[in-house]
Amino acid sequence: MLKVEIALRARAKVGESPVWCERRQLLWWVDIQAGELHAFSPETGDDRCWPMDQPIGCVALTDGEALIVGLRDGVYLFEPSSGALTLLSRPEAHLPHNRPNDATMTRDGRFFVGTMAQQPDGTPRGNLYRIDPDGSMHHMLDGLHVPNGLAVSPDNRTLYLSDSWASIRSIWAFDLDPSGAISNRRLFFDTATMPGRPDGACMDEEGGYWSAGIDGGEVLRILPDGTVDTRIALPLNRPTKPCFGGADLSTMFITSLSAGDDSECAGAILAVRPGRCGLAEPRMAVRVEA
Repeated sequence: MLKVEIALRARAKVGESPVWCERRQLLWWVDIQAGELHAFSPETGDDRCWPMDQPIGCVALTDGEALIVGLRDGVYLFEPSSGALTLLSRPEAHLPHNRPNDATMTRDGRFFVGTMAQQPDGTPRGNLYRIDPDGSMHHMLDGLHVPNGLAVSPDNRTLYLSDSWASIRSIWAFDLDPSGAISNRRLFFDTATMPGRPDGACMDEEGGYWSAGIDGGEVLRILPDGTVDTRIALPLNRPTKPCFGGADLSTMFITSLSAGDDSECAGAILAVRPGRCGLAEPRMAVRVEA
């Protein structure tokens, strides 16, 4: 049985978007409702926090020191050393009640980000966007409730996306073109018969798709053919997203949220070694003036 440990008792309201930076050996993560960006060092146990003063849905890496952060009012470049924010794109200036949620970077450095209503009510107000290194923004998909599960296959040819809304709870796969276009939407996995809904996800080096089953207290590994070959039971009920990290990318870190979970370690960041390794997190070669 795999040993699941508490890496950080974060007590996050909505811990999300774990991203491993191999250069700094840090785990970047966010607390959405608290409006906080965090950097956690597994080696020292230190967890540094940058308040964003508004909800923050996701974080991603660039080829420099700056990070990409999805804030309620837009996608920005953020300089941790100075705290400076530079607007990269404002895809939903016309939808002030939406905010960024889950995101992923393609292997060639294109940023996909899903948006959702800040107060979901059953109307599919969410969208999927792609932001390219030159700062250009492209609307990719609409009709989403709670977009999640964004991940890209190791060969950069398949994009995965889920919707966590209770009546949807599906994961889809798309063909990903070298230009960044997506097509051939198809059902990859349906969680309707499972206790957990599909939240955030990550890929391992073999093409396994790891999905956090929120409200199900587990993480699943789903093979490219849609079959489940691994289930990891967790000591909390509401995991939100896994990612691979550590010096050899063999440790899986899992964020969680505390709302609606009376587990002792709800809101913690968990760590487990699942016997698979991940891939180095892609970076955007930003070509806009920061």
